[in-house]
Amino acid sequence: MMKKQLLTLVFFVAYLSTHAQGINNPKVYKTLAKKNFYFLYAIENNPEIKELLIQDNKLSEVLENQKNEISEVLKSNTNNLDSLIDPYLINQNESAQILESLYRHYKNSKKFRDFIKADIRDSGAYILYEDLEDQEFLKKIWALNAKGINHTLSIYGKGEMPQYATIDSVSYDVNSNYYKGAVKMWSQHNFAELKPKETWFSPSLNFALSLLYLNHRDEAARYEPLEEKENKKAAQNIKNINFEDFKYASILILGNGPENYSDRLSALGKLNIKLGVKEYQEGKAPIIVVSGGHAHPFRAEYCEAIEMKKELINEYHIPEEHILIEPHARHTTTNLRNAARLYQKYGFPMDKIHIVVTNNSHSQYVSSENFTERCMQELGYLPAEIKSRINATAVEFLPLKTAIQQNPLEPLDP
Repeated sequence: MMKKQLLTLVFFVAYLSTHAQGINNPKVYKTLAKKNFYFLYAIENNPEIKELLIQDNKLSEVLENQKNEISEVLKSNTNNLDSLIDPYLINQNESAQILESLYRHYKNSKKFRDFIKADIRDSGAYILYEDLEDQEFLKKIWALNAKGINHTLSIYGKGEMPQYATIDSVSYDVNSNYYKGAVKMWSQHNFAELKPKETWFSPSLNFALSLLYLNHRDEAARYEPLEEKENKKAAQNIKNINFEDFKYASILILGNGPENYSDRLSALGKLNIKLGVKEYQEGKAPIIVVSGGHAHPFRAEYCEAIEMKKELINEYHIPEEHILIEPHARHTTTNLRNAARLYQKYGFPMDKIHIVVTNNSHSQYVSSENFTERCMQELGYLPAEIKSRINATAVEFLPLKTAIQQNPLEPLDP
């Protein structure tokens, strides 16, 4: 009897603990926040820093004003999307007030300074800003996070068009009563769950994540953590590889999305795999990386990288420990960027050349100035240094450390 009572008490305490922390979100929220809004995620997951900022009167004022705006809109019972979304957007005046508070804490709090150094700068999430002075660094990372939140709210709330509208858009007819009603009810639900004391960004961040979730646009969180799932065997194997025995560190095979919803791999996707296997069987590299997400067609059921890995194992008998997947890329720019991230994370020698393999038309593009220009336009940096095109279907490249910079303006693959 005593044992049963103790077990009941343990479960009750665990229940209270969970609810006291306000944990009532799908687990993908945490991964989406970490990959898109690392600065805000890090604050939320550092109790001392979170409490420091919650107690800030100026930040509390921003939060209370926003809560009042949301409340007034919900009381009006409107179904207008602009009215429902606008209170969650971070305007310039609010952003300036928030930045002023962050500056003040950086000046007055050693804990906050240490947090920025150890948790934010050293994370690499904002590596493009690493040479900036502290105040300018804070300004840049806050501006990027605020812009990212507003971007997600506008596209996956209001239904504004993203850069790649055919594959990255909102999932519903934004003019339908169903969608408008759903957005309103999610706003009501999130607002009701707000605690009396929250971080200034909590309503906006949580609603942005909710919009991604309700639109089924959680692609960035799928298959994580890769090193514990699909990439576990290969990640462990990499530790035992002597890369000096190989000409290249890896063979990166690019995906090619199907043209319909029934095919798991497209005709060119299968060709790319065959071309990559040829390079592997010639002993040029010890690891194959397959790259491609749920990109084509719109809200594709199948992940290119997952299906490519299956093909490599089932049709070519490539051992799983020699295959890494990169299941999130939606464009050629991010094929190389995301692969470069894996190379850093899994301990590849960063001074060794890799080859990227794809069909001859695509390969010509990767080796062209157009690709370099597109990287600068869309990413703001080069994720890799393109070297020589060694044959019609293979290009040498050197991954660059800048690839770990986050991009919340592409929330499906930041």
